[in-house]
Order: sequence, then C-alpha cells, then structure tokens
Amino acid sequence: MAKRSTAKPIPLKKPRDAEAIRFRRRVALHVTAIVLFLGASATGFYFLRKHVEHDLVFPSAPPKIVLKNRPAWMSDFLAGEIAKLARPAGTRSAFDHKLLVETYEALATNPWIKSIKQVRRVYGEKPADTLEIDCDYRAPIALVKWGDFYWLVDGEGVKLPEAYTAQQVPKIVMGRDKQLSIRIIEGIKQPPAEPGSKWQGEDLAAALEMVKILFHKPYAEEIVKVDVSNFGGRKDKKEAQVVLITKYATEVRWGRPISSSDFFVEVPPAQKLSYLQAIYEEVGRVDGNHPWIDVRYDAVTYPSVDARQASNSN
Repeated sequence: MAKRSTAKPIPLKKPRDAEAIRFRRRVALHVTAIVLFLGASATGFYFLRKHVEHDLVFPSAPPKIVLKNRPAWMSDFLAGEIAKLARPAGTRSAFDHKLLVETYEALATNPWIKSIKQVRRVYGEKPADTLEIDCDYRAPIALVKWGDFYWLVDGEGVKLPEAYTAQQVPKIVMGRDKQLSIRIIEGIKQPPAEPGSKWQGEDLAAALEMVKILFHKPYAEEIVKVDVSNFGGRKDKKEAQVVLITKYATEVRWGRPISSSDFFVEVPPAQKLSYLQAIYEEVGRVDGNHPWIDVRYDAVTYPSVDARQASNSN
C-alpha cells in the first residue's frame, strides 16, 4: 500500500502596514536632516573660527600698553621705557595665555617695578589690542653721589637704573615749579649695587632716614644735600656724623643718625626739627644766615660775629 504524502502549507505574506512604513520614512528623513545640519554646522563653525582667529582675535599689530595707576612723579620718558619693555615683539592671538606670562616675566626684571599686581587684556578699539599693566613702582627719593655720577635710589635704598652727571643734576633736583624735588646724598663709603638691588651701607640708610624726615617740610626746602662722610665719626669723632648742606652752600650740623638711641648725648630729632623751624620762621633762612649752625645740643650754636668777619677777610 503506497504511502500518502502530506501537503506543506504555503506561508502567506502579511499585508504591509502603511502607517509603519510612513513612520520609518519620517525617521529616515529626520536622521538625514540632522546629519546634514550637523555637517553644515561643523563647516560653518570651522570657517567662523578661522574668521575670529585671523580677523578678530589675531590683531595686525602688537597690543598697546596702558600703565594703570601711573604715579604722578613718573615722567613720560620713563613710562614709555616701561611700556616698551612690556610690549610684545609681534602679533599674538587673544587666546594666547603665554603672552601674559611672558609680559609678567619681562616686567619682573625691571628695576623700576617693585611688585606686579596684574597684567590683563582689555578691549580698546577691538579685541586683544591693549594690555593693561598694574604695578607698584619704586619711587626715587634721592640722588646718591658715587664717583663722577649721581644715581637714583628709592626709599629702601634700591639702586635704580638712571644716573646723571654733575651738569644734569640741577635740572633733576629742582622741579618744573622751581621747588625742590629730590635731595642729594654725599659721602657714601660702599660702591653702588646692580640696578634693582639694594645699595648696602649703614651710612646710606642713615642718609635716607634724614631725607624722609625732611620730606614736605617747608622750612627744609633750602636743604639740598645730606652729607654722611663723617658717619660713625670716621673722620672726626667730635664732629657731626650727619651734615645738611643748604642751597647757599652753608651747613646745618645735624649730628647722629635719626635711628640712634643714645640721645643723652644729643637732643632728639624732634627737638632739632623744632630748632630749624624756629630759625626759618624768625630769619627766613633755615641756616639763620650763618655759614653753619649746630643743632645737636640744648642750644643752637653758630659762628660768632668776630669769627665770621675773620672768615670773610680770608
């Protein structure tokens, strides 16, 4: 008996869902649109960045330098020299942080600058065209004579780069208003230090103390020099260690340094200043119109009339 064959069922295709097809097409279109948008955005950002870097934040010239809080005593020449040192040699991107670091390091080597508060970019006419420098500067308070030159120092005794000849000194000592602007220190024993370093010596420190105590005292305007050549009595133990020289080439024999503690030998500095003020108010000259006055003791002394006449006859 022959085996009976079994017929296999024929699979039927399910009808396609029209809504699903439309959904998939929308998704594909959205994905394609997003890809095209991202591609266009990346291309646009690339060209925009090139435009910003080359046309906006990469200036055609080095940035100009602005000194913030420039002190009144600073001359245009000195301000220009500091700005020249700080100004970059070439053009740099506004995104270049190294530019600020290099400017800071360059300023730190300048003897005129005591400390640097901030170096930052500011917007002038366009981005990255200005560097603003905010520093504390070393203010010169005296000219120290050494050899044939006169060197500027600040209140701490730090030697500044500028030096002048004897012919130039009168223009430095007297300001534009014909008032005393800076005093001269003479008789220093130690040689000068490098610019930006402290000039060593107790005699210089004593002279600077004297300069500071005379500052802005109207009755001391006629005192133009501080002589410490006899500091510590190295020439004569009996004579004044600090001598003040007036514009009349006369002397005020001050005595021991301001910081001396042995005031049992001489009257205190405040008493000496009172002497000078009283003499100036009475006579109109801080030297009392004498070749010299001595303010070290309980009474001011000066040459007798006979001594003056003898000196004038010689």
